[in-house]
Amino acid sequence: LIVGMTILVLAIYAVTKRNQEDLVLATCRAYDIGAVALRYFNVYGPRQSLNNPYTGVAAIFINKVKNSQPFTVYEDGLQSRDFVSVHDVAKANVLAMKSDIMSGSYNIGSGNMTTIKKVGEIILGLYGKDTTVNPTFTFRKGDVRHCVASRKLAMRDLKWAPQMSFSDGMKELIEWSREEQAKDYSNLAEKELKDKKLL
Repeated sequence: LIVGMTILVLAIYAVTKRNQEDLVLATCRAYDIGAVALRYFNVYGPRQSLNNPYTGVAAIFINKVKNSQPFTVYEDGLQSRDFVSVHDVAKANVLAMKSDIMSGSYNIGSGNMTTIKKVGEIILGLYGKDTTVNPTFTFRKGDVRHCVASRKLAMRDLKWAPQMSFSDGMKELIEWSREEQAKDYSNLAEKELKDKKLL
């Protein structure tokens, strides 16, 4: 959020990421060391953990399907995120390492918004399940409603643009996940939110 010339960072998670980025870039500028910060949005793809309830909504939903459990979809399900394939993220890393740019921050995302409800429907459909997703209308404190990347700087300076569509990326993720084991720890994560009065 920009107010006047001040950028307000609204989420605690975002504050910690921004602080780390500023520390690295400031230190490297002081010592004339090249450093580029890549801001990954919602990364998904084969080999991500299906057991860790903090690795992203796609992995959580896949875990639920594999354990025959209903989804927990907070709010009304229409909050949106920017999903980017791990393949495109890997390409961005290589381009940043090969770049002559000595300092800068770049968003690495698809530039497209996908609702959480839609993610659930796509995953259920790819598994051949009923695609009905029922939101809980409960809210997690500190969550942002919509989050989407501006790719302009990454396209201009790194010559990077995502190549994997969300539908193709989800198909690849689901095919990989079919043979993977998934233990559902999401109830523990939800209990932690409730214990800390964040839900």
